[in-house]
Amino acid sequence: MFENINFIKTNVPFVREYDSKKSPCIIFRKKFNVKNVNKAVLSVCGLGIGYYYINGKSVTDDLFTAPVSDYNKTLWFNSYDVTALLNIGENICTVMCGNGFFNESFRTSWNHNQAAWRDNPKFILNLDINGESVLISDENWKCTDKTPIIFNHLRSGEHFDSRLFDPNFNTMNFNDNDWHNAIIDKNPPKGLFRECNCEPIRICDEYKTVKITQTGDKKYVFDIGQNISGFIRLKVCQKSGDQLIIRYSEQIHNDYSLQLNDMEQHYPESEFMTDKFICNGQDFTWQPKFVYHGFRYVEIDGIENPDSDTVTGIFVHQDIKSISDFECSDQNLNKLYKIGKLATYSNMFYSLTDCPTREKLGWANDAQSSTEQILINFNSVNFFKKWNTDICDAMADNGAMPGIIPTNGWGFDWGNGPVSDGILFELPYKIYLYTSDNSLLIHNLPYFERYLNYLETRLDSDGMINFGLDDWACPTQVKNVQKTPLKFINTVFLIKFLRIAKIAADFAKNTELKNKYTHQCEKIEKLFEQNFINDDNSCKINEQTAVSMAIYHNLYKDIEPMKLQLKTLIEENDFHHNCGMVGLRHLFIALNKCNLPEYAYKIIKANGYPSFSEWFENEATTLWENWEIPGSSKNHHMYSDFMSWILKTLVGINISTEKPGYEQVTIKPAFIEELTFCKGYTETKYGKIEVEWSRNGDKINLNIQLPMKIEANIIHPENVIVFCNNRLVLEKGTITYV
Repeated sequence: MFENINFIKTNVPFVREYDSKKSPCIIFRKKFNVKNVNKAVLSVCGLGIGYYYINGKSVTDDLFTAPVSDYNKTLWFNSYDVTALLNIGENICTVMCGNGFFNESFRTSWNHNQAAWRDNPKFILNLDINGESVLISDENWKCTDKTPIIFNHLRSGEHFDSRLFDPNFNTMNFNDNDWHNAIIDKNPPKGLFRECNCEPIRICDEYKTVKITQTGDKKYVFDIGQNISGFIRLKVCQKSGDQLIIRYSEQIHNDYSLQLNDMEQHYPESEFMTDKFICNGQDFTWQPKFVYHGFRYVEIDGIENPDSDTVTGIFVHQDIKSISDFECSDQNLNKLYKIGKLATYSNMFYSLTDCPTREKLGWANDAQSSTEQILINFNSVNFFKKWNTDICDAMADNGAMPGIIPTNGWGFDWGNGPVSDGILFELPYKIYLYTSDNSLLIHNLPYFERYLNYLETRLDSDGMINFGLDDWACPTQVKNVQKTPLKFINTVFLIKFLRIAKIAADFAKNTELKNKYTHQCEKIEKLFEQNFINDDNSCKINEQTAVSMAIYHNLYKDIEPMKLQLKTLIEENDFHHNCGMVGLRHLFIALNKCNLPEYAYKIIKANGYPSFSEWFENEATTLWENWEIPGSSKNHHMYSDFMSWILKTLVGINISTEKPGYEQVTIKPAFIEELTFCKGYTETKYGKIEVEWSRNGDKINLNIQLPMKIEANIIHPENVIVFCNNRLVLEKGTITYV
């Protein structure tokens, strides 16, 4: 695609140090001729972020390309059909380049300013018309750093001087005589070019201002009513030279000052979540191009007489389709499911980020906790396949994994370990279960082997793994509760990894590795039993996370002692959990396996600390990072697995491990007494599975709609009247419907 083509950049010396008055967007232009056109395809890769125009029109609605990566491993590029944009004769192509993660010059806790690949923004481009390369990136392009975007950093802000804006900058008639020629990049990143085939980031929704509060002279706070990832669209007309300082926040204090919960400490040099706009004396509508934020509230200092049209919240994320939904008689549960979806969307940015505010980083521990619900609720396979490439790229030669993916090199000394590294196994295995596609299991097998060999080098004297994150973000104010020992958590995860590696080896027809992992798994299971199981088959670690993990992963000879143990732990804590992100991922399904789904429901619905209800009482519109109030980040997905529990338990749609990809399902709703009705669906490659049930006196009506080719085992008690595909089902107990 890009053979014998080069990245080009501005002929301005690169400066590694941060300068708050520099970091402008770079604009490039080149004219070219077209004789005839049947089909034209533009292929581009912008580092850090590029936007492309032909004859004054944007090539695409996609935002924030190219996706961040380890640029010395992978360079993601995009291709677009631009046939309709071309004219016979002379044409003009314009490119805008900003910094993105590629060139973050300011210090943060994650050291992107130390990345080896850092340089001025650049791009590579090839326009193919009728099978012939007509336009490429070369030194004949003209460029300038004298642009209206005078500052841009993805995790800090964008500064726009509308006095410098010429709406004709991307058209044929614009005068670029004082621009200089671009230069060839002689030391480009060494990554392989890979086409990005997952859904792009786009503007997916808009939120109008619902409340405006004046907090000072020309200073107002705008509330859009919903926490989102994105930016604002600003409509303003003020005196030329007036500067508006735009600060974003997820929460506010009682006096309407922004509540940032110490997140600014991670940005000692650059302003945190702050855009700036300089007016030109005319009506102007503006939104940033090279930055996004996580926010509900926007404070603008310097604005005059704003109204409800001044600020609109623009929700930006990967344009991935929702494939499942849920509704029941409990409105708070409906609300919780909705905000779980919004929190997930807010963190879909070519990797599964932890939050759109503080970091925007692909924390692998969060992702291992959320993968299953995302595959159930969203058409996310292409998204995850793209990220799987980044995950494999991130592995060090010795098999070590970082806590954030992609990484600039940070995360190998903290934030990793099996709780995080498990995403390497979780993604391909769960994709296999929900789609029957085993290609990633086979692809990742060499990486499984390298990683498992690495773990052998990290065993302590007890033969266990004692490094990495633990049950992260536990409720800290629960009395007399200790965290699950790291050795316990890591041993369970190692068993999980070996089981998945054994399945992958079987698919790859690698008998040697299959036998090896079978033997190792048996060995670690015995080690687990010796160290963590009592003689009465209860768990030695008497707390919710440990017992839940053992039950979830079938690490018992007899479930009854652990069932009683977990039941007692929940009752003693007044139907509240005391789990972090690891424990909560396992707790609800463990309770299902103990035939206690009503206990899981009570925990999800609990009031008081710690609970989702406390978040609602404090105006949460997305999921939070902490159970404490006020906590920190307010838009995380790591506690979102209750959403998969809802679809699998209340709606009752469960896949089969024997016939994955929804070829065979079990329909077994839990008819929780507090609910009067429940309905939900999920879309599969065969069609939509729909389940709806409602109470009718002492009877329950259960209606199921199944597509052809799906084998369904319907399990229900005797007081349930079943209709399947609009026909009354007279059989009792377990019904197999094909």
